[in-house]
Amino acid sequence: MKEPEQEAHRANEGAPLVSIITPAHNTARFLPRAVAAVERQTLDAYEHLIIDDASTDETHELAQELAARSPKVRYIRLKRQRGAGRARNVGIEAARGRYVSFLDSDDLWLPAKLESQIGFMEREQVLFTYGDYMEQHWRSQAVRKMHVLPETITHRDLLHGCPIGCLTAAYNQEALGKRYMPNVRRGQDWGLWLKLTRLAGPALKYPGLEAIYTRGGGSLSANKLAKARDIYRIYRQQERMAAPLAFACLCRHIVSALRK
Repeated sequence: MKEPEQEAHRANEGAPLVSIITPAHNTARFLPRAVAAVERQTLDAYEHLIIDDASTDETHELAQELAARSPKVRYIRLKRQRGAGRARNVGIEAARGRYVSFLDSDDLWLPAKLESQIGFMEREQVLFTYGDYMEQHWRSQAVRKMHVLPETITHRDLLHGCPIGCLTAAYNQEALGKRYMPNVRRGQDWGLWLKLTRLAGPALKYPGLEAIYTRGGGSLSANKLAKARDIYRIYRQQERMAAPLAFACLCRHIVSALRK
């Protein structure tokens, strides 16, 4: 998707406060629980956009049923598979809320996630936030790791790695305009975080631990080796780094990912 002119987005009267974007490709076994996790949110001024990335399982029929059941769910089906980043960009383009947030179909939020995050952004006038999260195995649901992040993350910090979990991120599109993920298959969320911190300054952490990342659930953003190539492309094309510096940053990024 070609990024349009970055004019500030103004929510229409009666539009939701938050747009939640969920890309889905062959995740019928997970999608109902992700939608249920959103429905349990204590902040209910949201719309939930499900972007079906040309699934070949029952995702299409299931998402249609979920959208028919709830006026808050909006379903968009892509005719051909385009990858997680482009699917999210379709959601960003369609998003009507003041804030944009992300929840993959195999991940979960705890009930206070939106209230904690959006309340923090409204009180503190923060344009881009993220949070701590836990990681669990999709089958056993055993907690594998807790990801406790620093209170502030700068653009320079992100050049060395990506600690921000996509399922915890939200930004104010009313203030910043519609901002899209770069056109790569992997690492595209990190590319967007780089754009946002360059534009809005450091990202801040909202209080609480309200998100659960599912490991091994068939996420759209797997394949580490191919991801390294896409990260290098972001350094070179988006950040406009010379090749030696891009390679050095890539090495730091890989080390950071191995420690994550």
